[in-house]
Amino acid sequence: MASAPQLPLPVQPLVARRWSVAQWHEHAHEWHALMARSQADPLFLSFEWLSSWWSCFGDSLGQSPHVLAFYRGTQLAGLAPLYRQRVLRNGFLPAHSVQMMGLAWRDPEPLISEYLDVIGEEADLAALREACVRQLLDDADWSEFVIGFTATGAKWREAYQRCAGSERHYVRELDRSVAYQADLSGGFAAYLARLEQSTRRSLWNLRRRLGDAGEVLFESVADEGIEATFQDLNRLHQLRWQRPAFTGRRLRFHTTLARRLAARGELALSRLQVAGEVVSVLYDIRKGEQQYNIKMAFDPAFSSRVSLGLIHLGFAMEAASERGVKLYDLLAGPGRASDYKRHLSQTRRALSCVQMLRGPLLPRLYRWRDRRR
Repeated sequence: MASAPQLPLPVQPLVARRWSVAQWHEHAHEWHALMARSQADPLFLSFEWLSSWWSCFGDSLGQSPHVLAFYRGTQLAGLAPLYRQRVLRNGFLPAHSVQMMGLAWRDPEPLISEYLDVIGEEADLAALREACVRQLLDDADWSEFVIGFTATGAKWREAYQRCAGSERHYVRELDRSVAYQADLSGGFAAYLARLEQSTRRSLWNLRRRLGDAGEVLFESVADEGIEATFQDLNRLHQLRWQRPAFTGRRLRFHTTLARRLAARGELALSRLQVAGEVVSVLYDIRKGEQQYNIKMAFDPAFSSRVSLGLIHLGFAMEAASERGVKLYDLLAGPGRASDYKRHLSQTRRALSCVQMLRGPLLPRLYRWRDRRR
């Protein structure tokens, strides 16, 4: 007699717990394990990045943590690293804001993170976003929920509309941008072969011309050179942009993070020297098969016959490829003189910020404002 087919076991519901900062650090190993099972961005949603961000910026704007951990039984199934902050929108509208750690939306001081989202396995992400929204809707003490610079803006907007569809709720998707990635999966030579001739010339062929000015040295920076190299980065950035790259809390964030990453073999900080002078600095972070270009600066007066920035990027990409990097992420943001990221990239990701509003006033005001545009 044939046995009856076995029915699939019911999926356990997600149960939310709120972690304090101390609990967040106590559960670091669970965070790392969940990241390894997920498709979450390996840098901007990593424990190292977000804990460093909170340590440097968490107390600067009257913020309070709101880390939501979602469990199925005893196993951590998802994370939403949030915080709360009181803000004035448009200079006069008070809002109790909940935001994803890694960004203070519309505030120029804390640095900007990209690819923000909940953390969980691919099959759980839709349920986690909805569980996060429902958990917040049960809490009366907020009027704005922001997910900044996310690649999943439409999914967050849909989750909010499903859970909170009424006149007292409104969701906006704005601040759209594009992040660019260079495909190194076939090796550096194959990558060069796919570039337009003018881009390949600037990135690779003109290395020989750079040597006309003296000996060229591409140098990876070890832990003991981090502080001096950030000083060079700030000096060169000042020459080109009339301001240093990092100061104050931002400088403390990056130098602290760089030391942590260097100990893990994930820092890809490099200098380009010509005739013994540092003329370009590139600050990259490597996570597995992905490398991120965080910041770069070069001497704008060095020569009009070569692009120092592109040549340095070429050296960095070649070194990354030799270390097994498959994707070189140039992140979002345009260049000063040209859209160089577009010419260097093969893939792109659309980013946006999602502002979810509720209450008697903010949804009505923003809905009226958006209709007038």
